Amino acid sequence: MSTEAETTSTVNSQPEQQAPPKAQPSKKEKKKGPEKTDETLLTRFKGDGVRYKAKLIGIDDVPEARGDKMSQDSMMKLKGMAVAARSQGQHKQRIWVNISLSGIKIIDEKTGVRNDSFS
Repeated sequence: MSTEAETTSTVNSQPEQQAPPKAQPSKKEKKKGPEKTDETLLTRFKGDGVRYKAKLIGIDDVPEARGDKMSQDSMMKLKGMAVAARSQGQHKQRIWVNISLSGIKIIDEKTGVRNDSFS
């Protein structure tokens, strides 16, 4: 009887032959659209450009337009001012940031008035 038990266990332990699972493409491969060239990327910024919704924490003039340390210091100063304003019950200004080949424009969301323009 022990021989029958061994035979039975070896038969049951073998997996049934199934079709191998199909390799599913990853999410990146599924969503992959037409290849983007430099020219197609630049066309987005022609004319009116691209518009982004944002909140303005402040504007700070800097002595030089270079350097990570200078940028970080300016951001920390503005964030500190934003925290102080928030403790007084003030909200950040909602804006549209419009980026085009002609420059960057900051537009107030409620009034539609252009706050700043950088060319």
